[in-house]
Amino acid sequence: MAATRPRALPPVMSCTNTKALLDHTTFPAWADALRAEAPALSRAGFLVLLPGPLFDAAARVFAGTGIAWGAQDVWSDGAPPTGELPAEALAHAGCQAVMCGHHERRRRLGESDTDVAGKAAAAAGQAMVPVVCVGEREEGPAGRAVTAVLDQAAPVLDALPADASLVWLYEPAWTGGAGAPAPYPQIAEVAAALRERCAGRTGDSRVLYGGAVTPGVLTRALEAGAALDGVGIGRAAHDPAQRAAVTAELLDLLASREQAAAPDPRKAPT
Repeated sequence: MAATRPRALPPVMSCTNTKALLDHTTFPAWADALRAEAPALSRAGFLVLLPGPLFDAAARVFAGTGIAWGAQDVWSDGAPPTGELPAEALAHAGCQAVMCGHHERRRRLGESDTDVAGKAAAAAGQAMVPVVCVGEREEGPAGRAVTAVLDQAAPVLDALPADASLVWLYEPAWTGGAGAPAPYPQIAEVAAALRERCAGRTGDSRVLYGGAVTPGVLTRALEAGAALDGVGIGRAAHDPAQRAAVTAELLDLLASREQAAAPDPRKAPT
């Protein structure tokens, strides 16, 4: 019987989708570098999303490090697929999370919002965390971005149990070629809209921003009022200096939240 208990999420998170940038010859050195940084990365809730051929290596190299890993996609149809990986197989391989709805798959493979919702539900049904990508295709006003994101989010929330853990990755498709992130006030508006839409859920939810993330993007987004729990990083995850700088920002966010949650000694009972 499949495990269905939702996974608890760390208070802050970062993730990277390696796409097909790594293979069996290049993954070991990169993974060894992550292992050396594991104490910081694990506190920053680092999650690596990998292609299937690297699952076995990930299970070995990340065991006991606190670095989480998972898949870049999942098959959601109940029929046995050819050339696809169903949720049960991913869970058996050790995946802790699954990316759903990346904008490349939406655009190139025609994945619909309904398809993405089915994938998220399939992942949650195997106690894996769906990392659901949402975002507008073209640059435009913040209001249009909010509408696009909420339209994509609605089927996912309808399909998921209220107690399922869920990560939103707001990643506007147009930022990939723009070389710069979305405007920080827009990131704040989208994050606020997602949080409001998730009000009342009992499961853990996190909101991340992705899209041209480099050092300083998270800090500036937070300064603009974005209620983010972290970021998704792309090629910056393969640059040791940039990776360390973004991780330091995440640890600063974690420290500020821990400090805010700490009891005030001046109000301690006597």
